[in-house]
Amino acid sequence: MRQLATSLGNGGRTPSDEQVFRTCLLHDHDEPPVKWSRVQHDRFVFVSASNDLRFLGAVPLRRDQIKDYPARGKFVGLVGIAVGLGSNFLNAVYAEKRLVLNNGSHRAYALRQLGVTHVPCIIQHCSSRDEVDAVAATEVRKNPDFYLKDPRPSMLGDYFDPALHLVMPVYRRLRQVTVRFEIEENAIPAL
Repeated sequence: MRQLATSLGNGGRTPSDEQVFRTCLLHDHDEPPVKWSRVQHDRFVFVSASNDLRFLGAVPLRRDQIKDYPARGKFVGLVGIAVGLGSNFLNAVYAEKRLVLNNGSHRAYALRQLGVTHVPCIIQHCSSRDEVDAVAATEVRKNPDFYLKDPRPSMLGDYFDPALHLVMPVYRRLRQVTVRFEIEENAIPAL
């Protein structure tokens, strides 16, 4: 966060509109490398310095969608397990008349610290708790009533209250995603 504030601050000046836009809606930034390998017959491990590394979903694939697939019998189906980098946009969830910052709190803090009061933000409108559960950050999913019903949830401004704010050193970490799959083959009675 300090590194971001320093790079945007340009000697104490407020960042330009273009810098604010590029900070909030990252789309053309350098991405840290991702390394991955198979570590067991049913397990792959992906590692990156990016916090955006995540499981992107499983998808059925057709033969015409696959290039250079080695023949190991007659191909009838394939399931792809996708791991990659999620979008790193500053975004919020709007639900039950509350706007909850979903991603980008460090950037929001750094920009506010530099005097920026308005930023571009992707807002996901949720009409039900099921939709909130599908798109919200883990902490919001675990305790939705605190964020959506509590009369005084935590707010970005709380970062600037010395009674609530503590800066502590944090060691840089890598993010790891492990993908495991299980194959079960059975003989079942024909109907």
